[in-house]
Amino acid sequence: MFTIINTIISKKTNKKVDNIENLNKKIDKMREESKKDMIEHTLDADKTYLINFLSELENGLKKTDVQIKRAYEIYERYSKNGGNSYVHDKWEECKRKGLL
Repeated sequence: MFTIINTIISKKTNKKVDNIENLNKKIDKMREESKKDMIEHTLDADKTYLINFLSELENGLKKTDVQIKRAYEIYERYSKNGGNSYVHDKWEECKRKGLL
C-alpha cells in the first residue's frame, strides 16, 4: 500500500516539475524573442537617426561637439548590432569631407 501511495505522489510531483520546466522554456523563448525585437527596434531607430544626422551635416546644418559625440556613440552601437553598409558608407564619406 505504501509503495502505491509513493508511486502516485511521485507521478504527480514529476508532472508538476515537467510543467514548471515547460513554463521556464516558454518564458526563455519569449525573453529571447523580446530581446531580438528590442535590438531590431533599436537598430531601426539608430539607422533613422544616423541618416537624418548625416543628411543635416551634408546640407550645412552645424552640429555641436556634444551632438557629434552622441552620433559617434549611436554609430558604434548601430555597427555593433549589425548595421548595414549604406549608412557606413555615408558615415565614412562625411568623415572624409571633414563633416565629422
